[in-house]
Amino acid sequence: MSDTIYRPYEPHDTEGVLAIILDAFHVRRYAPRPYLERSAAEVVLSDCLLASTYTRVAVDDVGRVLGVIMGRVEDEPHLPARPLAHARKLSAMAWLATAGLPQWHTLKQAYGFERRYAELRSDVLSTGAAALTDEITLFATHAAARGRGVGTHLYDGFMEHLRDHSRTDFFLYTDSLCNYQFYERRGMMRAATRDLELDVEGLPRRVGVYLYAGAVPGRH
Repeated sequence: MSDTIYRPYEPHDTEGVLAIILDAFHVRRYAPRPYLERSAAEVVLSDCLLASTYTRVAVDDVGRVLGVIMGRVEDEPHLPARPLAHARKLSAMAWLATAGLPQWHTLKQAYGFERRYAELRSDVLSTGAAALTDEITLFATHAAARGRGVGTHLYDGFMEHLRDHSRTDFFLYTDSLCNYQFYERRGMMRAATRDLELDVEGLPRRVGVYLYAGAVPGRH
């Protein structure tokens, strides 16, 4: 991967990151029409940009985005692209609310994950199992880049960022449709679990939704 460049997310990376989101998070299952899927993916990306203080993308030598990671570090300033992300989210949601009405049965189920995230957060805070301060808000790689070290490099880069800011712990949300074993191999622990019932063609009827928490590894 010597030709892979790792750098902060820039606005011209949007199309590449949207393509990764469409694939990694099964957006086409919830928004099964070409005129809806992009808007649904834009809502996901906008939410992540609004929540984040840190971004990195992996880009190959022809400019294709191979992977992305975003994170939030407590007390750090939000990204400068925040106003644009907010505007794009409002526009995408307005389109989904009108053109997406015939597909609302499946579209609304995607928002069930957000409800589960709120429940997981409450579960963890009530037990004190994790601090829930710094967070990985988005982490995914292009299907063509998986198994080539791109995800590991992006993840390790965020760990370095956390160390540089004297942070000690972090968390993330994921689910059984994703490669959650990646986090377990890096020492993260599943702090809370909830189930989500789905009625979406091509997806399991029951999905596990997880909150993982971990300690920032020390420098080797």
